[in-house]
This record gives sequence, structure tokens and C-alpha cells, in this order.
Amino acid sequence: MADDSATVAPKKDSFVQNTLARFGTAVVGIPILLWSLYWAPSWVFPLFCFIAISRAAHELFRMTMAGAKVLYVWGLIATIWIALTWCASFMPASQSLIQNPLVPLLTTMTIVGISVLLPLAYPEPHDTAGVRLAWNVAGPFYVGGLLSTVPALFVATHDGHWPVLAMAIAWSSDTGAYFAGRFFGKHKLAPRVSPKKTVEGAIGGLLGSVIAAVVMSQVFMHDLPLLHAIAIAIVGNILGQLGDLAESLLKRSTGTKDSGSILPGHGGLLDRIDALMFTALVCLAYVVLR
Repeated sequence: MADDSATVAPKKDSFVQNTLARFGTAVVGIPILLWSLYWAPSWVFPLFCFIAISRAAHELFRMTMAGAKVLYVWGLIATIWIALTWCASFMPASQSLIQNPLVPLLTTMTIVGISVLLPLAYPEPHDTAGVRLAWNVAGPFYVGGLLSTVPALFVATHDGHWPVLAMAIAWSSDTGAYFAGRFFGKHKLAPRVSPKKTVEGAIGGLLGSVIAAVVMSQVFMHDLPLLHAIAIAIVGNILGQLGDLAESLLKRSTGTKDSGSILPGHGGLLDRIDALMFTALVCLAYVVLR
């Protein structure tokens, strides 16, 4: 009996410690985010976003480039280049840094070309050359392209509510999935990709996203119809959970538990924004196409 108690206690302690760490991170981080969105000068939030994009790119290329320093450095440069160009293209015409609409296309083509050729500098080991080439091309678009949707929401709308909505959908999903999976999880969702994720956790995450979107719509964003908010939450949640699984698959393929350790209770920054990339994309698509 003593052995069983010893086995259970660390799990409970770990759950409490992880929950407290997550809560502490939120207590520190959320006020800073809200300040940058609503009270700081308009350039502060995009600057925070580009710092976050740089950090996430660092985590990605540290995992995938395995000592290829030239590819790592190029990955960081290309990621920021893509993020800046794509985000600037969503500025109002009167303020846009990009007057020619072909600039984002030419930027994309240039980065793809360099990214395809640069791995020739690291031809060995041959059995992983294709992986290095693939991430050298895809990485800047995965982090820089998808995550640029967060500052793009802000510069396109001049409204902090839209980035908050994207974050609320993503992070309420994380919270709902964490607690629903912890207390009710029985059926594995994708055991070969992320063994701890459960169907019950996924449902809890979906409910968390919908509740967050409803609150935003009814309390803060009165011009966003309730049904539209629910639809954004459902689509964003599904894509966000798939994005979370995709990042889990990436970590599994590189033998990494967490992408980093910068955020207590969460791991790396890439671990925290893997769903936000997709929820922000859905919100931006709604803003542009409505």
C-alpha cells in the first residue's frame, strides 16, 4: 500500500505545481498583453509579436536544424522577413509600407528560392538532408506566416478586441482541454502523436473556445453577431487543436519534450502559440472576407 501511495502522490503534486505555474504565467502575461493592446502606443503590440515570432523561430530551428548554424540563422532571418512583409500588407492603404501588391509574392518566391538552395551548404548526413531542406523552406511560413496573423489582426482593424478574441479561443481551448482531460479523459485522441490528449479533453477545449467567443461577442464585441462568434470559435478550435497535434508530431520526430522552457507550466513559446496561429488566421479571414 505504501508503494501505491508513493506513486500517486507525485502525480497529484505535479498537477498542482503545473496548475500553479500556468496560473502564475497568466497573472504576469495577461496584464502585459492587455496593456500593449489597449493603452500602449500602437507600435508596442506588433513589436511584442515580432519578438515572440523571433523566439518561436529560434525554438523551431533549434529543434530541426541540428547544428546547421547557417540554416538556423537563415531560418530566423527568413521568418522575420516573411512576418514583416505579410503583416505590413494588411495595413490600411493610407498607412501601408507596401504600395505594390506584388511585393509579398516576390518576397515569398525569393525566400523559397534561397531556402531550397542553402541546404547545399550542409549536405551531410544525407539521410536527414531532406528534413533540413523541408524545414528550411516550410519553417519561415509556419512560424512567420501563420503567426504574423496576430499583429495583422491588430494593424488591419485598429482594434485590440480581435487579437484578444483569437487568444481567448486558443487559450480557453488549452485550459478546457487540460482540465477536462485531467478529470474526465478516458479515450485517447491521437495516441501515436500525443499520448496524453483525449477525446474528452478535445471536447472540453471546444466548449472552452465557444464560451470565450460568446463572452467576447456579448460583452465586448457587440458588432460581432453571436452565431458568427460561435462559428469562428468552432472552426478556430478545430484548426487550433490540429495545429497543437502537428507541433506535437514535430517534437516527437525530433525527440523533444518541449520546444523550450521560457514559460513556466507551458514549456516553450511555440508550445503556447501552436493553436493561436490558426485561431488568429480564422479571425483574420473573417475580418478580411466579411
